[in-house]
Amino acid sequence: MLNSQKTSSLVSFDEQKYLELNPDVASAVVKGEFLSGLYHFLSYGYYEKRDGGVIKIDIKVQNLLESIKDITLPPPHLRIRVHSEDISTYKSIGKSIAFDIHFAIESYSADLTKDSRILDFGCGCGRVISWLNYLYDDSYFYGTDIDKEAISWCQNNLFEISDFSVNENTPPFIYPDNYFSCIYSISVFTHLPEDMQFEWLKELHRVTKKNGLLMLSVHGEQLFPDSHHKLKKQFIGNGFFYSVDQEGTDGLPDFYQTTFHTEDYIKSKWSKFFTIVDIIKNGVANHQDLVICRKI
Repeated sequence: MLNSQKTSSLVSFDEQKYLELNPDVASAVVKGEFLSGLYHFLSYGYYEKRDGGVIKIDIKVQNLLESIKDITLPPPHLRIRVHSEDISTYKSIGKSIAFDIHFAIESYSADLTKDSRILDFGCGCGRVISWLNYLYDDSYFYGTDIDKEAISWCQNNLFEISDFSVNENTPPFIYPDNYFSCIYSISVFTHLPEDMQFEWLKELHRVTKKNGLLMLSVHGEQLFPDSHHKLKKQFIGNGFFYSVDQEGTDGLPDFYQTTFHTEDYIKSKWSKFFTIVDIIKNGVANHQDLVICRKI
């Protein structure tokens, strides 16, 4: 599990040691005030010079934490579509997810070389890509989303860090076959109906290079409300659950609802498109699961 000890060429972090040496943080994590010790360290602990946890830290991470403390912020109504209107939360969650993606790239050996192409599928208004590009500044970033307003904002404000484009509700992308070495997608497959998810998995396979690495987030079994006993039993039996909320999300299509996946379902159904390398429980901001896939 990456959550207990996160290690890469840029930073190594011992979650257990950090919490042991900082009991106030451990208590806050238990209470849900912080997602994890690493989340606290990247957001506050580094600046507070907290003890423990860090085994090694690279200059790129130091630059991200020290020199680059701000990003270009989208307007509130775009921030709330991807997480929260609150500026501090928007920044800290985006940075935390960027590090989660980084750790996955490093831990599962993405074949990234100079000038590699990386796709953020469902980039929204740049919450993650705004941070991740600092760690991979010799790669080319691409961002795509169905949210035309968010993409327009990115094209006007984040054009120096990525090439942005609108994708339609269903495939295809505008990209050619075998184009990307690495693809990540946060909070996309958490909202798609079943047939649509298969369409996009097939399309992701098309645009991914051989041996390319994909990191796709899902709502795991642990996030399904325990209070909905009958529905949870149905979900566990089917392995997939698509919940329709008539209100939806402002600015997004009606099909954009809430979806849950079990590990068995992913290993059975998604393996038709990719090799399922791993499923990291709570691997995205200590909340959503992160499915690690490879195109063989």
